[in-house]
Amino acid sequence: MYHKVAPDTPTMWWVSSDAFDRQMADLQAYDVVPLSEYDPSNRRHACITFDGIYENVYQYAFPILKKWGYPFELFVIGDHIGGDNAFDTVEPLTPFCTLEQLLEMAEGGARIQWHTRSHQRLKNASDETLDDELLVPPGLREMFSAPHFDWFAYPHGDHDDRAVERVKEHYVGALSCIAGSDGDRYQLNRITVEESTKLSSSSVTVIIANYNYGPFMPEAVASVLAQTRQPDEIIILDDCSSDGSQKIARRYADKARVVLNEKNLGIVENFRKGVSLANSDYIVFLGADNRMRPDYIERCKAILDANPEAGVVYTDMLIFGERAAALAETVGAELIGDSKAERWPLYAWRFPDPTPEAVAGLAIRNFIHGSSMYRRCAYDQVGGYRASELPEDHHLFHRMVVAGWKPMRCAHTVLQYRQHSYKQANSVLSLQNEVSYWRTQFYSNAEKLAAFEREAEERALNGDVMDAEFKRLVQAVSKVQLIVSSQMLDVQRYAAEFDLPLDDVDQVVWHYLLCGEPQGIAPSEKFDPAYYSTTYRDVASAGLSPLLHYLTWGRFEGRLARPAAPDVALPQGGPAALG
Repeated sequence: MYHKVAPDTPTMWWVSSDAFDRQMADLQAYDVVPLSEYDPSNRRHACITFDGIYENVYQYAFPILKKWGYPFELFVIGDHIGGDNAFDTVEPLTPFCTLEQLLEMAEGGARIQWHTRSHQRLKNASDETLDDELLVPPGLREMFSAPHFDWFAYPHGDHDDRAVERVKEHYVGALSCIAGSDGDRYQLNRITVEESTKLSSSSVTVIIANYNYGPFMPEAVASVLAQTRQPDEIIILDDCSSDGSQKIARRYADKARVVLNEKNLGIVENFRKGVSLANSDYIVFLGADNRMRPDYIERCKAILDANPEAGVVYTDMLIFGERAAALAETVGAELIGDSKAERWPLYAWRFPDPTPEAVAGLAIRNFIHGSSMYRRCAYDQVGGYRASELPEDHHLFHRMVVAGWKPMRCAHTVLQYRQHSYKQANSVLSLQNEVSYWRTQFYSNAEKLAAFEREAEERALNGDVMDAEFKRLVQAVSKVQLIVSSQMLDVQRYAAEFDLPLDDVDQVVWHYLLCGEPQGIAPSEKFDPAYYSTTYRDVASAGLSPLLHYLTWGRFEGRLARPAAPDVALPQGGPAALG
């Protein structure tokens, strides 16, 4: 039973709109039904009722009820429709709903019920008073026909046997809040809901898993703290990072349990440790480089609450970050806009529904990502995370499905997945998945399989090669930037000579480095590569092209860029760095 819903809560009879929304989310654990269908013996049945029907119910509760799609019962006080509660000297003066507002809510799922004419106590009331208070005026009954005004609520929950007998003459049932009984349809009891009331016993742990994602960790933590339904437990789990992540994690010691591994456990053992530390019914891992939309927990928890047979809930994703476009192209994600604050495109990655066909193919094609929310009991039943040729999350969720648990989809982009580096765990795992795929395709050809596995494993698992490749990339980009900033390449002339588009200067420079310079073509009248390399014999042994040697060292040493021409003005500082 509710009375008032508003942003502020001046007394116990008020519930904040945020708390009300959380409580409505909790009701996903039940079957919310109208009073006409309510069965007190069914432990899953719940009814939402309001007494008095203040205007703030229309303003704040009604939109939330529509969001969740619940039926609800509004018990009005006849004389005070469109008035205020001046009769209640203890409570702040508050207006009641108008007839127009009641009509709108009736069209939106409400059933209008009776709470007496004037809110007078009915215990020991005279027959005349009972008749006067219990009868709905004909005009109202005509405006709100059945199933409206079928139920009655006793003011203050106060009644006696005489009042109950008279109520039976006019209504199909009645509600109390003090001396009620679940066995008596005319004295059904109710819970008086307050700000702190929790309507669901299920709990959620969010484990923020980190390995060298320190710069991104504050965003991940902030997104968890901003949830409309706060997690019952937050664990920040660092797997012996080497980038100073531990210092960042300790900042949140007052908001989360911070666990810092003394040695690197690897993904599987680290995740097993995280779950072993959790104390909740539902578990979700969030990579420290990713984020949750504020309604992630609310929506995923609601699905698990409403579906006891569901073992895991997966969501759609919003892909963002420097490398978002590359992943989006690979998975077919939809471009939905740009992040004005962060200046990169945003993509919606829609996952398939768990149809029988999709579930049957889960062993080969995974559609349940690692930041899905799952039941702890399902995790325990199948033995948790295990080392496998499959990614740890794919392996876990497939075993849950085989054990009889159902996967369910939350069709909202409530997970925000950052793509920022080819070294991300999922990027490496995607290459490992290639090995698995080609093993299936070429199982009959051992030579091809062995060659492919060697190539893919070297690409995916050899950190030294990846580091070297990354350094080469940085150096190449630095070279381009150095030439562009020096203006030593006549971009227009060179582009015209090789029929290159001018809309991307970097590509013109790349072409010069790869094609023009090896052919000895001068970048512009400002620099003569043949003269420079012939005049300064140490250039050949430096491992740099003549132009890059000049830009990196020569100009700072006063060397000439072309015959009989003084060098351009020297910039302040030392040699330029190539990364």
